[in-house]
Amino acid sequence: MLMLGDALMADRLETFDSLRDRITARYDDLSPHLQRLARIALEDPNSVALETVVAIAARVEVQPSTLIRFAKEFGYSGFSQMQKIFKFRLIEGGPNYRERVYEQHARTAGDHPERPAELLEQCANASIASLQNLKSTVGREELDRAVEFLDRSEHVYVAGLRRSRPIATYLSYGLVRLERRCSILDFGGGMAAQQVANMRPGDVLVAIAFAEYAAPVVDVVREAHLRGVTVLAITDTSSSPLARNSTVAFYVDDETTEQFRPIAGAIGLVHTFIISLGSQSGSRARRSSPRR
Repeated sequence: MLMLGDALMADRLETFDSLRDRITARYDDLSPHLQRLARIALEDPNSVALETVVAIAARVEVQPSTLIRFAKEFGYSGFSQMQKIFKFRLIEGGPNYRERVYEQHARTAGDHPERPAELLEQCANASIASLQNLKSTVGREELDRAVEFLDRSEHVYVAGLRRSRPIATYLSYGLVRLERRCSILDFGGGMAAQQVANMRPGDVLVAIAFAEYAAPVVDVVREAHLRGVTVLAITDTSSSPLARNSTVAFYVDDETTEQFRPIAGAIGLVHTFIISLGSQSGSRARRSSPRR
């Protein structure tokens, strides 16, 4: 249902941040088809700005008319009017980034595939952008809280599937190297549910998932939350099902037009966890050592 505030907002050219906040606030009330469009609007705004109605509809498997209905839900007369907000976001992002996005789309639309060296440059640029975004979006207070939870935990459980799996494995590797009690949830062996049942309030679950969110990870996050276990989520948007059931959530918004998104931002975040915990352990060891 269209709200009066949405109609009034659409009467004037609103900012992308304002539109993003409205989409996030109303996400749970949208139909499943409109939620698909909401996710791509929140997670990949560059594609929404640059692609056609037909292309966007094909990506999220809806009819092109659904995009018009989505725009009208937020007070716009049509999708092209809403799309202007996403295009202005690119323009405001600076000419260098905007030109890089357009050039990349032009290459993708061509008949000749990129050479490996060109692909390497694209991948490196995407990873750099992911790390730059990490620095600007992760709050100091949330980071301090997460490290404190990990430091005080009795046992750290890590959940991640598909592209999140290497991130989960790296975090587990670092914690084990620090001689911290840590386990990766065993989804493949069918023991993840039993591991969650063994969790205690002093434990911490670090869950990593991005759209489309792996259902097994979403399920264990919900179960851990109901059991009173501290949940640290590494995900993409505040509408993520992980974010709703987390104690602390980090949003790694990988702004890229590539089909395979980089994991550099998420790896950088868990690397920070590991180094911070290692530094704290070292400080405690120095304080407890006898003086000569």
